[in-house]
Amino acid sequence: MVKIMKQTLLLLLASIAITGCSSNEEGTNLRIVSPTGAPAVAFYNYSTSDNFQTNSDPSNIIPMMLNETVDVAVLPTNAGIQAIVGKKVNYKIAATITFGNIFIGATGNDDDGVMDADDYIVSFQQGAVPDKIFHYVYGNTYDNALHYVSNGQEAAKCLKTGKNLAEDGKAVDYVVLAEPALTTVISSTPGRTVYANLQDLYKVKSGNLQIFQASLFVNNKLERDVVDKFLEDLKKDINVGIANPEIIQQGLAANSAAEALYGIKPEQAKAVTANNNGMGLGFAKAKDNKEAIDLFLSLFGIGATSEEIYY
Repeated sequence: MVKIMKQTLLLLLASIAITGCSSNEEGTNLRIVSPTGAPAVAFYNYSTSDNFQTNSDPSNIIPMMLNETVDVAVLPTNAGIQAIVGKKVNYKIAATITFGNIFIGATGNDDDGVMDADDYIVSFQQGAVPDKIFHYVYGNTYDNALHYVSNGQEAAKCLKTGKNLAEDGKAVDYVVLAEPALTTVISSTPGRTVYANLQDLYKVKSGNLQIFQASLFVNNKLERDVVDKFLEDLKKDINVGIANPEIIQQGLAANSAAEALYGIKPEQAKAVTANNNGMGLGFAKAKDNKEAIDLFLSLFGIGATSEEIYY
């Protein structure tokens, strides 16, 4: 009798384990594409799925939406909504999954340690998200101090070396930089520190509204119950990963080519998440946050959204 009870218990535990591992079974049947970096890390449970892909250039994702070769697309919120309104892609915005990961790093070159208009400040992606958020927070105060480099990798080099090699090696005081590059530089370069958290400053200026930076767009042809289940599973994944970053590392590491797929090493993803959720991961339904989304879009000169674009 005891032996039978033990066998029954083992079968029950095995069944629970299998059920737990397959929580994203329907989600992995959806064709998903995300930019590399922070948004992709939200999909750490999809690292071995053939239906999950990433792209280092978000602009490459919009043609996929036009051709409807993906069911779920992640894009900067402004780019995705512009694709719906301007290009008439057959998608709706369902949720936002990253809420800002942009900081100002200090090289230690500035004598007084206070960012002034006569300091040398490096930024990247002029006119894009990092630049818009910087200007929302500071206005035009530092325009004469700003020097733009081509991308985040070049900005990271400026923070690490304390010089802008693109401008004859001029000494750099401050650098606008996104995670996870910021943590990578600071952890490997003595004297480099975080000067400002632009997410916190944005919330102060906006009246406690968050940066709705990268969002998830779903194809209108998908059945609602499938989408709802996918969104609920992803929300749970994100919350679990934030609470226990080790799980994010394990999820990414299940794929031997994780760094190529996600644009970040598994151990870096863990470290940045453990550092006060530095990548800004989270989950918020878009339709419940129209005010915050409209504010973020206003940075790009985009007017208020209509209800019909929301899932």
